[in-house]
Amino acid sequence: MFVSSAVRKGVVLICLLAAIAGCTANGPLVARPTPTRSPSPTPSPSEIPSPTPSPSPTPTPSPTPVAVPAWAALRAGCTGSATPHEALLTMQGSSAKVVADVADPKNPRAICTISGGSWLPQFVTQNMVSWYATQGTPGATGASLIAALDLFGGSSTIAASWQGGSFMDGLHAWSPDRGFLAYVTSDPSSVNLHLLSGGGDRVVATMGAVPGRGNNPIEDDSYLAFSPDGAYFALVQTYTSSGDQLQVRRTIDGSPIYTQPKATMATWGSAGSRLYYRLPNSGSVQSWDPSAGVSQALTGQTWIRPRTSAGDDNIAFTVRDSAGKPSVWLYGHSGRSGGQLPGIRSSPVWLSSNAFFYVEEAACSPNCGIGPAWQPDGKTFTVDTAQNAETVSKIAQVYSSWPRPGQV
Repeated sequence: MFVSSAVRKGVVLICLLAAIAGCTANGPLVARPTPTRSPSPTPSPSEIPSPTPSPSPTPTPSPTPVAVPAWAALRAGCTGSATPHEALLTMQGSSAKVVADVADPKNPRAICTISGGSWLPQFVTQNMVSWYATQGTPGATGASLIAALDLFGGSSTIAASWQGGSFMDGLHAWSPDRGFLAYVTSDPSSVNLHLLSGGGDRVVATMGAVPGRGNNPIEDDSYLAFSPDGAYFALVQTYTSSGDQLQVRRTIDGSPIYTQPKATMATWGSAGSRLYYRLPNSGSVQSWDPSAGVSQALTGQTWIRPRTSAGDDNIAFTVRDSAGKPSVWLYGHSGRSGGQLPGIRSSPVWLSSNAFFYVEEAACSPNCGIGPAWQPDGKTFTVDTAQNAETVSKIAQVYSSWPRPGQV
């Protein structure tokens, strides 16, 4: 009964997306249910035992989805079809956001052009993107939503909507099977973590509102993602005024399995359900998984925004020295491979299992503004890890890539 409930919920939310072009035999479409608060108390930092499985709920009717309002809409103009390796990016010399085939990272090929607003899309599948849009501000709430767009069909729908607009509002992630959506709502009073499926939209955690303060790019981060096996999702953030900074929760019901009061700069591994995270203001990187618990992964590396390869057991990340000078490192196969790469580089993003994009930086002192004393200088590169070769890139910036871990 536990398994069939998960399958039913997943099928229904998949159809919320499939309904963009009309639902298929996979199941019915459901509307966005009203969020309800979970009665579970906030756990202490520890591993939490599994809850008793609940019976499968009765299937609900299939109402019509809600159209995306004009102020929040994005559109796609496509001249090609979906490919196995895609990236949402901008090319050098252009401000247009495009979906590109990056099977050959040296020669990305534009498939679709995204237009309609300044919202930043991310991949749901190779055929679909989602994005967050709001009319709110940190000081005044307004309409906020998460929408999804069928790139090649042209239709869109709303996945979730609420009143928000404060910092971290709209941070969201899809489970590998698209059956669950985890998202954050934020307003001047609180920050809430939601889990949306065909079975309902639940608030699974409430944290204190984000206070007004500066941002430390070496220590501050917000990360929300599902494990590659889809069994768990993790929120790791350093901004709320109260609440655990690291929360790992079960996908099936949003209940906590592992929490920590302080943590930052997290990423799931390439497969299974191993989460890596760094302890704040330190070079200690730890890992957690439901079988082995917590272990030490790295020491002496103050990693920044680690990113995991979807098809190989590699994590790429930035490290800055005491002067702010960056370098990119690889951590592979549980520490059995990897090391520092040459050059003054930062901000790696994987384009395939053996290729990633990153940017060059140069000293900017004394006109750096907010941030470290080294900043991007406009030059970008791709790295082929199989050939151990770097190539000047035609890409200016990468926002999202497909596939993600768990979707290879």
